[in-house]
Amino acid sequence: LFERIIIILHFPPSLITPTQRSINLIMASSFAKQRTTEALKHLQSIKPTDGFITESYLTTDGTTLIRLKRRGISLSEKGYLEIVHDASSTGCVVGITSYGAGNVGRGVVLVEKNGAVCRDLRNIRVILRNPAASNVGNLRAMPQEREDNINRARNSQQTRGATEIISEEDNKQILQFFVLAVLGLIVLRSLTSALLGLYILGLPLLYMYAISTAPSLESFDAKKELKRVLRGENLPEDHPDKPRDWLSQTLARVAATVTTEVAGLGGYEVTMTDYLGACKVASVNLLAANQVFYWVGVFGKWRFVTRRDVESDKND
Repeated sequence: LFERIIIILHFPPSLITPTQRSINLIMASSFAKQRTTEALKHLQSIKPTDGFITESYLTTDGTTLIRLKRRGISLSEKGYLEIVHDASSTGCVVGITSYGAGNVGRGVVLVEKNGAVCRDLRNIRVILRNPAASNVGNLRAMPQEREDNINRARNSQQTRGATEIISEEDNKQILQFFVLAVLGLIVLRSLTSALLGLYILGLPLLYMYAISTAPSLESFDAKKELKRVLRGENLPEDHPDKPRDWLSQTLARVAATVTTEVAGLGGYEVTMTDYLGACKVASVNLLAANQVFYWVGVFGKWRFVTRRDVESDKND
């Protein structure tokens, strides 16, 4: 039987019937699987701890490709038609990418002769030897295996179709999120415009309120305001110079009164400035102390702002 099949394989293409052509394809598939199994056994024998395995998968057109993995990691991104051990020449393990004339295969080196992984994946041509004739008896089961491959290819296409449907649903969700984001931006812009409108309308009202509640220039009492500043009323509660108990407040009040009266003997200058009727600024220059104090009159009250030292006039 083996000799008869070999004779059919050497017939001219014009003389090969469809049945014979089918047998040839089955033979080629069987030989490729046998060569892959032998190459894997060779790797496992020389590197038993590296965990070499092969993984078959179907492409969308129904082609079966094989990946070679080491410790769960594929040695290359793409798969190969078969994995062979080039025992007669280089001793390397090669991934076949295409077939040439006769029994020549073209591929790339995956594993070196010593079992080390090839890093450059260099191209190589190898002679594909056929397995022993005793293995040909397994051809009876190959038509069923070929049919199983076709069924797996169909299932793969159906799985791909289901994946595309899921992908469309994901695209719909992404589109919904995009629409919600656009609506959120529109609402945010509307709120910003509304707040800007309220600000434009509220600014004149605030200005009118400031004019109506602004303290008059005559209401500013320089000595009274100086005493408040000197006894620490303007200081925050956590300031270390802020008097807290009754004794310290009394002493600060007395010291502020004395300081104000003594400073008043040397004279002081009061400057008043009105800003559009809504805000008034008062400054008191203590000539003897060489200090200037500033207040702002707004919303019905004079508020102390700051003090600064000034240089004395050397010509005096």
